[in-house]
Amino acid sequence: MSNDSRTNGVAPPDPAAATSIALPATSPSCRPHGGEYPIETHALTMRFPRAAGWRSILSNGEGELVLDGVDLAVRRGEIFGLLGPNGAGKTTLMKVLSGLLLPGGGRALVAGFDVVEESLEVRKRIGLVHGDERTFFWRLSVAENLRFYATLYRIPRREADDRIKRLLDLVGLTDASDTRMDRFSTGMKQRAAIARGLLNDPEILLMDEPTRTLDPVASRDIRNFIRERVTDSGRRTVLLATNLMAEGEQLCDRLAMLNHGRICFAGTIDEMRRTIQVEQVHNISVSGIEPEKLQRLATLPAVLSLSVRPVAGERYEVSLGATRDSSVVPQIISRLVAEGGHVWSSKPRELSLEELFHLTIDGNAAERTNGSEGAAS
Repeated sequence: MSNDSRTNGVAPPDPAAATSIALPATSPSCRPHGGEYPIETHALTMRFPRAAGWRSILSNGEGELVLDGVDLAVRRGEIFGLLGPNGAGKTTLMKVLSGLLLPGGGRALVAGFDVVEESLEVRKRIGLVHGDERTFFWRLSVAENLRFYATLYRIPRREADDRIKRLLDLVGLTDASDTRMDRFSTGMKQRAAIARGLLNDPEILLMDEPTRTLDPVASRDIRNFIRERVTDSGRRTVLLATNLMAEGEQLCDRLAMLNHGRICFAGTIDEMRRTIQVEQVHNISVSGIEPEKLQRLATLPAVLSLSVRPVAGERYEVSLGATRDSSVVPQIISRLVAEGGHVWSSKPRELSLEELFHLTIDGNAAERTNGSEGAAS
């Protein structure tokens, strides 16, 4: 069965209708808390026992460190991304923020409430969406499932029915509201999970790899839906954990790189480029000059890297890495023209988020390796 909901007779949500559908207003007792930063962590640590089951009781070790002094501040109304490889600690951090796990040290505040001492207040104000959703009752319809969870939230029946109707319309499942969920495609199940995450009209939504099990078309639909509908024009804050760089680049206002339980970087993608990208990359299309002469450009001062590849006929593309803020690119163009070359185009190229990610993670790994060697010596 295709994961694309359109093959199941259910139309995808219409972004143009975003302004016409609204959930009930937040009650006075649930007004936003936490000031500018509804999600904050301070020196947050977490360890898992190395032994499983009853053996963990007899274990003398401190356990595996999965969160290592995490400091994080998420601004109100933004989509903030947690990016990192598998095992980086993203899901663990999500579970701590939602009250499913108790941290080993440090402090976490959600909507201004401590996740340990005021966990009930935290849960009233958050929604949680998993990428691998297994907590629905598959023999019930999506409407029946949402009524069950509305009961757990103690939402009055009449208000719950009205809210469920609006949510199903919001996620494009109105036509499938009475269909058993074991007949849903993966994409439809994920939309249902988002509807459940919004059931209590939370001011903060935690989304742990929401497109992990989806095909490219369904993933695109979910990403568009998150960007256009879930944030509710900045009223709702979204914390999104993902290991898909394209997803982070398309959705997130700011992001944090997490590796081995540590925050390697936090900020916007442009800030990351200014911090991490030590060279400017330029692509120059040129003809009328031998490739051997092009290769000699690598000897010029301020040139950090250079590659030459044939494009068409006698035209070549020179990919040039140079020290930031250097004037070497105009010098190279002048030299090419002076030697009889024809410059067709010259374009700067910013590193993609995936390239920045690898630079960050590889640099962090090298730092950890050097630190371990230093400690050993």
